[in-house]
Amino acid sequence: MRWFILAILFIARTCMALEFQILGAVMPFARVDLDSDYAAMGQLMGLFMLPGIVLALPAGMLSSRFGLKRLAVFSLLLLAGGSALFSVSHDYGTALAGRLVGGAGNAVLSVLVSAMVAEWFRDRDLSTALSIVFISWQFGLAVALAVFPAIAEAASWRWACHLTTLVCLTVAVLVGLTYRSPAGTTTGTAIGRRSMPSLRLIARRQSILPTLAGIIWTAYNVGQVIFLTYAPALLASTGMSVTEASRTVSLTVWVTMATMPLGGLLTDRCGRPLMPVAVGSLGAAAAGMAFSLGAPPVASCIAAGLFLGLPAGGILALPARHSAPGETAWSLGWFMTVFYILMTLIQMLAGLIRDRTGSDLVTVEFGCALLALVAVGLIPFELARRALRPAPAMAA
Repeated sequence: MRWFILAILFIARTCMALEFQILGAVMPFARVDLDSDYAAMGQLMGLFMLPGIVLALPAGMLSSRFGLKRLAVFSLLLLAGGSALFSVSHDYGTALAGRLVGGAGNAVLSVLVSAMVAEWFRDRDLSTALSIVFISWQFGLAVALAVFPAIAEAASWRWACHLTTLVCLTVAVLVGLTYRSPAGTTTGTAIGRRSMPSLRLIARRQSILPTLAGIIWTAYNVGQVIFLTYAPALLASTGMSVTEASRTVSLTVWVTMATMPLGGLLTDRCGRPLMPVAVGSLGAAAAGMAFSLGAPPVASCIAAGLFLGLPAGGILALPARHSAPGETAWSLGWFMTVFYILMTLIQMLAGLIRDRTGSDLVTVEFGCALLALVAVGLIPFELARRALRPAPAMAA
């Protein structure tokens, strides 16, 4: 039963990725239709993460009050409503409203899925289950890149949004009909029952490592998102069709999904758990730079995917591994808050860079620089970890 539940949660989390990446996948079409520049498109990409700034921490409290399943269904309905509103937009304001509504559903569901996985896999296989569910984000990105541009070319970018709305509604019904808590579980999870930390706790040193980990996680995610968003246009400028270029770049995500479990395994088995993170991020940055400088696109995208899969598990484990058991929920909540703030701002910056330079090449190279920053960010994290009193590691 629990593996069936995991499959349902995998599909639910895929909806988050579809909703997020739909704009990146159809940007050449939507930008013209909405009469917007790349800076405005970058804002729409980045502001999707804005609701997470205020919702990441209280999401667990809301699940305690309303129940995990009920709130998860509501979050999926928000995702559906966001894509529906975006699909009927003819101006920037309406498009922004659609992105914010979808972003609110994304922010809450991202916390709920982890809590629901923990309900079923707390006793064993928790790390394996979480790594499998996380792959759904890459899966959704790859599907969006491979499918949505083709729909936009054949019909309209709005039909890609309609498809996303339909998928989110279907999954909302599926979760409502099939999900249940394990026997003996009465209310959500221990995470859901915890209250919001006080402002005083924010200033305590428990926030230092989660903040640094959140910066690293942001650089890793936004670096690859920028690459996946602007690399197709760079490739299309060489004469390739937009659809073919998007499918070529989507190879990066498909390969990343295959190598991500290997990255987690290496992190767990390696005597130096940060080594796969450093090697993976630097390798992905190098492969992305090679792509931007004219290396064979298929080979470059495959190489980028091979390296991109290595860091994810190691970065995700940082806030939990280096926090006391009683502070794990707080660390993860603050980690995600930092992520949402920086993800919002840096994607806006990417759109501004594209407008000011007029170059997809420069924007792709900016994304590669962020991937390299992951390895650099490990240095202050490790220095801070050594300077602070060690906390008991979270049980596997």
